[in-house]
Amino acid sequence: MTPHERWRPVDPCAARSDARCGAMIVGDRMPTMAVFRSTNLDARRDLARRLMIAVAGLCPLTMSAHAQPAGAAPTPPDTVAQAPAGAPGDAAKTAHEQSSTPGATTEAGPGPTSATTAPALDQTHDPKQVVESQQQLVTRTEQQFGKRSRQTAEAYLDLAEAQRRAGDHPAAETSYLAAIEVYHSLEGPFTPLVIEPLTALGDNYRESNDYVSAMTAYNEARTINRHEYGLLNEDQIPLLDRLTDVLLELNKPAEADEHQLEALRIVERSYPPESNEALAAVYKYASWLREQGRFQEERDQYMRALRTVHDHYGKDDVHEVPALLGIGDSFRVQRIPEPQGAGSLHDALQILTMHGSTDKLALAETLRDIGDWEVAFSKVDYEGTEYRRSWAALGEVPDGDKYRKQWFSGPNYVLREPVSLAGLSQEPNAPSGHVIVKFDLDKTGHASNVTIVESDPAGFKDEAVVRHIRRSRFRPQIIDGEPVARESLALQFNYRYSRNAISSEKEKGKAAKE
Repeated sequence: MTPHERWRPVDPCAARSDARCGAMIVGDRMPTMAVFRSTNLDARRDLARRLMIAVAGLCPLTMSAHAQPAGAAPTPPDTVAQAPAGAPGDAAKTAHEQSSTPGATTEAGPGPTSATTAPALDQTHDPKQVVESQQQLVTRTEQQFGKRSRQTAEAYLDLAEAQRRAGDHPAAETSYLAAIEVYHSLEGPFTPLVIEPLTALGDNYRESNDYVSAMTAYNEARTINRHEYGLLNEDQIPLLDRLTDVLLELNKPAEADEHQLEALRIVERSYPPESNEALAAVYKYASWLREQGRFQEERDQYMRALRTVHDHYGKDDVHEVPALLGIGDSFRVQRIPEPQGAGSLHDALQILTMHGSTDKLALAETLRDIGDWEVAFSKVDYEGTEYRRSWAALGEVPDGDKYRKQWFSGPNYVLREPVSLAGLSQEPNAPSGHVIVKFDLDKTGHASNVTIVESDPAGFKDEAVVRHIRRSRFRPQIIDGEPVARESLALQFNYRYSRNAISSEKEKGKAAKE
């Protein structure tokens, strides 16, 4: 089991469990659980976006601003078809990010997880009532415009979305297919009008764990996309990301890697290497390598980006900051206190200070990452100096209170000890299990009073999860600029397990009793 370090906030009333490893982070009191989910799509988006700090946040360039949740999850993190992610600078986003749900902040460790979230349901209406209303609308639209009309196709799409939000995936499949059939009848088999419903159909299949059908739908959408808009058009990148995560669910990491490389090549063939777009694509691929535990290859991508920046912008330019932060965070996520990692983080801070950057969010994130390094590797209890400075810098950032809450409340890993993989399975059809654990956190990031709240199968991974929490380090909670202790935080770990492993555990239990 490989729980991720990023968690995406989800409405507790509408939360769905991840198919693979994930975690649910719970607030101060167990009865009022605030749920978080992780995704690889979010992880890749968050890492590359954060790594674009120098490109999008520090330089007078034209990237669009995007404030993204951090530290609670979010944007996943389980990573993950969404845009890049990385070190600081939540201010950049790529084209394919626009089709995905925003994610969280801390970088994801290796391990596959994927999910695509349906649009938020109107909380003032019962989902079943919404479906009934949409069904009536389909009937009226067919009567007014005919069964073969754009209006009818759109009505079917609205019905499919309502059914999907209500959790009726088979009915949603039927409605998506009905919309696609109408579009085909109107404009032929390669009409671009079917790209959106095919993508949504693939998402619907993924949510019901039908990964093979999801891959078929995404591939068909991508074929039409390439036919209509060209082999190198960037609009296919969200589909490549979705295909990547489906392939991970099917335990095909090599094929998934090919899709991420193809996404990188598409951008590199369209833009010069020093451009915002090309650098963002490099960071996105680096975040993918981190997810797979390929840390040296990840750092090689950052070094490649540094060489490009040196060649085109000169030494000690703010464009270096994303790669420097990526190198530092990579060593920390790998749990290696390499001096090069700490040095890269401090070099990034020095460059920001040297250039007198007015980007307080970039400064706050850099300081936060330095604090994370200290919590992870310092031999003595860290006093929180950089965290205090980060908190203060956020006071000058629009929506700074949001970032303060996302970064400095809830359990955010800064050093994640691995959980034992014994008995776990990567097979997509393997049975799923979970463990909910509750613990206290002191003001230096150490966990104590670790207690299992619930586990299924009972006892199977309890000891492994408890050991994991005790050995991991978390970002201290900050209130009014000062680190504080917190009680009754919780995480939920989701996994898949081998049936044989459960049988072996039962046999061991019987033998122990005898």
